[in-house]
This record gives sequence, structure tokens and C-alpha cells, in this order.
Amino acid sequence: MNTAEQYDAFAADYHWLYADYGLSGARALDENKDVLTAAGPKAKILDCSCGVGIFAIALARLGHEVWGSDGSRGMIDQALPAAREANVEVSLQRCAWADLPNQFAERFDLVFCLGNAIGHVRNRDEMVESLRAMRAVLKDGGKLVLDSRNWELIWNRKTRFTNYPWRERSGQRCLPIHIWNFPDRFGDAQTIEVTLVFDTGESASIRSYPVVYYPYRFDELAERLRCAGFSDIQTDFREERPAYRVVAA
Repeated sequence: MNTAEQYDAFAADYHWLYADYGLSGARALDENKDVLTAAGPKAKILDCSCGVGIFAIALARLGHEVWGSDGSRGMIDQALPAAREANVEVSLQRCAWADLPNQFAERFDLVFCLGNAIGHVRNRDEMVESLRAMRAVLKDGGKLVLDSRNWELIWNRKTRFTNYPWRERSGQRCLPIHIWNFPDRFGDAQTIEVTLVFDTGESASIRSYPVVYYPYRFDELAERLRCAGFSDIQTDFREERPAYRVVAA
């Protein structure tokens, strides 16, 4: 099963990974307020890892011109009705990163690739190809914004289980758990079993979705960005922090 197929299977349950604050898009807006402010009102923005549309819809509510893409048809199928329900205009389509220049005639002020999504590319060449495609749909002076887990810290700690608070929506309770499976070597395929435990009152039911990542070091990501044509790379990466953001112009 490839990455798109994994997320196709996962799409209808994906919202359980988010607390209400994240599900509203407010977290991503707060974390990226600086680049959004610099881009100005009504910026042309592509969210190229839009998932179920959380951030794209939040951006459209602010008045930006927003496009969203995702490699998973299942994710787009969830995002489309969400955008209609929010009564916002967002152009959404299934598209692999390498195909972005062929699918979008527009050139964007900002391209976002959030949710640790870049970790799904399988090797250096694939990542450089994807980053070059993101660069190709940026205007001159436009910026790519991506975020990432700190895979080196995760590797060093090798924590097997990560659980999150209970979520409750529409009378249903769910406990999300990540079960981490570590390969023998850093950089080899790493599977996270995203497990959702549903409280049905007298018993519990479980749904589990395997998601595969290909870890990389921060300096490897920076080198790949430069190889893709980005020259101004800013980051809040710290060795002790579990995640970081990169803004590349």
C-alpha cells in the first residue's frame, strides 16, 4: 500500500488526531502568523498537503485566495464537503507534489507543506524533485513553509507509544495512540500505527492505520532545499525540540 492509499483508508477518521483547537485551523494560523502577515491580505496560497482541508479552509476564511492539493483522493473527498459546509471558496484537487507545475497555472505567494508531510518521500531524489516542484509554482520572492518532526530526536529517544487526550464529538469518544516501530537503521522506512480507541460505553472498539515515513536529518533537509533552488532558508530547529518549521525563499 503506497502513501496515498494509506491516507485514503484513514481519511474519514483523520479528524480524530486533532483537538478542537487544531481542527479549527487556529493552531496553524497562529504558528504561521508571521509569514501570513508578511504576505499581506488576499495572498495567493497553495496548501499542497491539505489533507481534509483544515488549514486551507481557515486561510480562505481570512480572505486569502486559496488552493489545496493532496496526494490522497480520500483526503480530498473529505475536504470538499468541509469547504462547502464552511461556505468558503477553495479550489481542491488530488495532485502529487511532482505534478504541481503541470496542475497549477497560478503562481503563489506562499506554498505550505505542513503536517510533517514531506517525511513521506522515500529518498533524497524524490524529496528534491518534490521541493523543486513546489518552488516552480511560487512567484518570484514567494516562500515555501514546511514543518517536520525532529526525526533525530525521535530516533535517539525511541519512545514506543504516544497517546493523546480523549476527543469527544457528536457523542462519540476516541483516544488516539501512536505506536512507533523503529527500523534497524536511521533513515529506513519507519511505520507508525495510528490507533484509534473508541469508547462505546460498555466496551471499546479499535481501528488502526499504518503510516510509513522515511526519516531524515535536519542538515539533509536543508541540503535538499538548496539543491531544489532555495537560497534563503530560515528555521527554528533545535536539537532538543520535537518538531520544527522551515521557511525557504
